[in-house]
Amino acid sequence: MKIALSQLATAALTLLIFSGCASVSVKESRFTEQKYPLRTPSIIFVRPFVFAPGALRVDRSGEDLRKFESIVAAQMANRLVELLGTSVAPARLATLTERIRGKNIWVVEGQFDRLNQGSRALRSVVGFGLGGTKMETTALVYSLDKKGQQTLLARIQTTGGSNAVPGAVLSGPVVAVPRLIFTAATTGVSSDSKRTARMITAALSEQLSKAGAPLPAPALRPKRPQVTEQPPQIPIDPDY
Repeated sequence: MKIALSQLATAALTLLIFSGCASVSVKESRFTEQKYPLRTPSIIFVRPFVFAPGALRVDRSGEDLRKFESIVAAQMANRLVELLGTSVAPARLATLTERIRGKNIWVVEGQFDRLNQGSRALRSVVGFGLGGTKMETTALVYSLDKKGQQTLLARIQTTGGSNAVPGAVLSGPVVAVPRLIFTAATTGVSSDSKRTARMITAALSEQLSKAGAPLPAPALRPKRPQVTEQPPQIPIDPDY
């Protein structure tokens, strides 16, 4: 009996891991037409993302809110540096005001358009969208010349957050504990920023690969929202 319960718990945890609790996708990616083919930059500078007016929906204010903004912006910047450096080109952090010059250099900056902190307790215990997070961003990618003049290369918008999956209450006694642990570890603003950074990186990796530019790792493919195909429209006979 103990063996059977252990096997069932293992199976339940495996199911949770492969079903996933959160997802971020590229809502739109636009690349400007260039005079010359797109090429891999020699280095990428990443500035911290800023927050659009009214973007934040969190349970904080005052100094606590400012610390939260600083932490979230730093998480996104650090993850972009890490992922871009692995999949696109060497990358490093830059401040919002740092002046950057050089040949074949990219700068990535952007903003959080929407950030809903949600409630981890509700996500873990109840689920089905209750307490879900939401993160939407717009990333801008520029190329620089020797004089520091910027040319817009790309505009990438992402969207995502926690999915509407069942929480521990409705998962049954065997699955409840693994569900609580898994949801706590894989949902929230921190996890959303990591997935968002990966999607921004993937959009750039994919475009460079299409242009035939060399990459330090196999090209990534961003996740995009599924578009439901609309049924063909049947004309209505006005005399019917």
